[in-house]
Order: sequence, then C-alpha cells, then structure tokens
Amino acid sequence: MSLYSFLTNNIIVNNILIALKVDAEKELSAGHWKVFTYNPEKTIQQNAGFSHKEEVEESLKIVKEKLKSTLAAYCRPKASVLDFGCGPGIYMDMLKEQYNVVGVDVSEGMLEHASRLLPTHKFYHGNFLKIPIQETFQAIYSISVLEYVPVSQITRFFEKCAALLEPGGIIFIQYPHALQKLDLYYPDRNYINYSPERITALASKHFNVIENKQSFDGRDTCRYDKTPYPTDSKTFKNGYLLIARKK
Repeated sequence: MSLYSFLTNNIIVNNILIALKVDAEKELSAGHWKVFTYNPEKTIQQNAGFSHKEEVEESLKIVKEKLKSTLAAYCRPKASVLDFGCGPGIYMDMLKEQYNVVGVDVSEGMLEHASRLLPTHKFYHGNFLKIPIQETFQAIYSISVLEYVPVSQITRFFEKCAALLEPGGIIFIQYPHALQKLDLYYPDRNYINYSPERITALASKHFNVIENKQSFDGRDTCRYDKTPYPTDSKTFKNGYLLIARKK
C-alpha cells in the first residue's frame, strides 16, 4: 500500500486528521481533478466522470429535471446562479437560456472546456472555500461534488453558501450518501459518503430544509442507507438530494 493510500483510506488516521482539522491540508480528495486533462475522444459526460450506463442515464435525467423545476420554482428569470464544481459545463449549458450561471471548479482542464462551450459566462478557478467571490446568487447548485469537501470543512461549506446567497436563496446539492454504518466513520477521504442525517443538521443552521431524500427514488434513509441499490457505491443511482432555502 502506498503512503497516499494509507493516509486517505485508514479510518484511524482519517479521524485523527479530522479531529485536528488538518484533513484538508493537501486537498488530496480533489487532487486528481486538478491534474485532469480533457479527453476529446470521450463524451462531455464521460469527462465529467459519469458513464452512459442505463442506470446512470436514468438517474441523471431525474436530477436534471429536478434541478430545472427547483430553479423555476424559486428563482426569477435570468437570476444569477452558481454551479459549484461545474466541471466541463454540462449543467451550465443546460440552464444558460434561463439564468446567468457562473461556474467554479478546481480543475483548469475542466474550465478550459467549459469556457469554450460557454464563452460569455464567468468562471472561477480554485477551491470554492478559499477563493474570493464578490457577487451574490439566488441559487447555488452542485451535482456529485460534496464528496470532495473535506470533513473538517463541511460546516464552512454551508456557511459560505449562505453568505453568497441572497435572502431566501436556494441550495440544491446532490451527493453520494452513506450506504453502510462504516461510511459514518470516513473510511475514504478521497470520496466521502456523508450521512444524510448529518447533512440535514449542518444545513439547518443556515437554511430551512425543504427536502433531503434519495435522489433517484425519493426515499428517506436518515443516518445511512440500509437498502442501497446493488451496485458500485460510486454509481450515480446511489445518491441523495438536499434542497434548502436560506433563513
């Protein structure tokens, strides 16, 4: 086992680093996206990290439709909206006619493609929690990126979202959730399956939670999902969706 694997896949080490609030020091969980190079031989969806398997396509369709309906319900036309972890611009491109969508991502390679796809849109390059963002938004959305936010920084994540939102602003966060009790103890810092119960508690400090449910079928699972879909935990079908409004 490499030192890298030991430092990111050892529960004891992980929890010591989290307790000391140094689990984010080297941003290991986002490292592979920072060195990402866009592959023109793959589709934009594959470059973003999602396959074209039927279950993935079906799950993505549900989330996309939910995102569109949520923004339509809570945002005025042409409102400023922030895409946290925008990747190559899939969702920004989907929403470009209805909203003024701004993207932020740690990956220069992703942003190069997104800026070519959407040349008139604004982008921020860097760690969302560290870079200064001056404007405010009616909504912040994120699709399968929360797993890269270090545990010691998750409270700060919701604080920054609240600070960047206008009064009554919305967050729409789709994330891979805990699928077993072991996930509650953070066995892998490269890919964190957060507990829905904890996400609700943290978000509730700044937001009124509208819903926090399984994104594919709408189930409530609380601490962790005792009946996940029988597939790889990193497959999009096993995910949760938080929708909440700024207090």
